Amino acid sequence: MKPFTGLFNKPEFIDRYNTNKEQAVDVIIPIVNTNGLFERNLLSYYKEIPIRTLFVGDGGCVDDSLLILQKFPRVKILNCREFKTLGYCIKKLIEQVETEFFIYLHSDTFLPDGWFDSMRTHTGEFDWFECRAYSTILAVYIDSYEDTAKRAFSGSQMGRSSLLKNAVKSIEDDYLYRNEDIVIRELVERQGGQYGKVKDTSYYHEQILNQDMIESVSINKKYDREKETRMLIWQIRGILKYTPLKPYLLKILIACSLRLIKTRLRK
Repeated sequence: MKPFTGLFNKPEFIDRYNTNKEQAVDVIIPIVNTNGLFERNLLSYYKEIPIRTLFVGDGGCVDDSLLILQKFPRVKILNCREFKTLGYCIKKLIEQVETEFFIYLHSDTFLPDGWFDSMRTHTGEFDWFECRAYSTILAVYIDSYEDTAKRAFSGSQMGRSSLLKNAVKSIEDDYLYRNEDIVIRELVERQGGQYGKVKDTSYYHEQILNQDMIESVSINKKYDREKETRMLIWQIRGILKYTPLKPYLLKILIACSLRLIKTRLRK
C-alpha cells in the first residue's frame, strides 16, 4: 500500500452499488463534525463498497458535514443529538441495518482499493472483525500497538447484522465513549459470536490535530482536563458494566485509572 495514494485528489464519483447490487451492504457512520477529507473519504466508500443504505448518526454537526452528505445517494440521517454517548448512537444505527452483514466506519477513515473485497472473504470466519490501521499523520506508519493488542479498535469493521442487533440490546445511553469498541467486541463474544482481526487489508486512520492540541513535536494529543476526566471515568465504568474482567481488560482498566489520577492532578 503506497502512503497517501489517492488520499488528496478528488476523482470522479463511482457508485459500486450500481454494478454490484448482489453484494450490497448497509454502512453506518456516527459523526459530530468531520475533518477536511470527509468528502474524499466518502468517495472511497462508494467506490469500494456496494452501499445499499448509508446510515449516518448526527451527534450535533455544526460544520458542513450534512451538506457534503447531500451530494451522495441513499443516505439516511439519524438524529442522535439528544444522546450523550457514542456507544448509544452506534446501537441505534445498528438497529437500522437490514443486510446480512454491514460496515461500521469512522468519518476519518479512508479505504484503499480492494478493502471491501478482502474484508468480504472473511465473513465465513468471523461475526465482527476489523483490519490493520495505517495512521496517517503527515507520514504513514503501521500502528503496531493496534496490530498486537488484544483489545478491539474502531475504524473499519464488518459484522453480522442479526448477531450485532442482539449483542447491542443491553447498551444504554450512559458510559460508552472511546470504549465502545472494547465493549461491543465483548458483547459479540458473549452472544457466541467470533471476533477477529484480519491482516490482508488495512485502512488509513486520519489524525488531523489542531495547533492548540499539540504539546510537543511528538504530537501528543492534548485534551481539556474536564473532558478527559469524564472520558476516562466513562471508559472505566463502561468496561466494568458491559464486559467480563479478562486479563487484558484489567490492564486497560489499570492504565485508565492511572491516567485518570494523572489528569486529576494536572493543573
